Amino acid sequence: MSMFCTNCGNEVEQHARFCSKCGTEVSSSAAAVVAPARPSKTEHDMGMHISVLGWLLVGSGILTAIGGLIVLFASQFIRHLPPPISQGIPPGIPPFAAWITSMVGASILALAAATAAAGVGLLEYRSWARVFAIIMAVLLLFHFPLGTGVAIYAFWVLFSQEGQQYYKTRSESTMTAGGT
Repeated sequence: MSMFCTNCGNEVEQHARFCSKCGTEVSSSAAAVVAPARPSKTEHDMGMHISVLGWLLVGSGILTAIGGLIVLFASQFIRHLPPPISQGIPPGIPPFAAWITSMVGASILALAAATAAAGVGLLEYRSWARVFAIIMAVLLLFHFPLGTGVAIYAFWVLFSQEGQQYYKTRSESTMTAGGT
């Protein structure tokens, strides 16, 4: 059993005569006695989780874009191979390899932009962003190990009952307040 000062609410020891915070005289009959609190089920702060997920998606998009830019620069290097390196390669192979590498780099950049857009949409509680973030999380599963971790976290946040309800409520209130 814990006792609290009836004047300031400070916890006082059972044998104390005065409150250590405000100096009010405390008697066992005048002090509020409270039974020890049972740990309650902790509610997840879904607003924080959705914000964290949004920023993780934006960060993942940025890192993926850096990789896409590196692939695009590699395609330019392949296209303009120095003569000593390209001596034993048939003449049509470097342009073809450069074209394939450019397409891969552009695809990576498109994926990066979509991932970042899903993150921004979640941060702004757009109605389309939850479904789009789930789609991007499925694609991130194959981006081992960081993308896989972000995807698993996204599934937990976006598929949980709490997360669905919280996002739906916030999205509707954002749409009403924003007029869109």
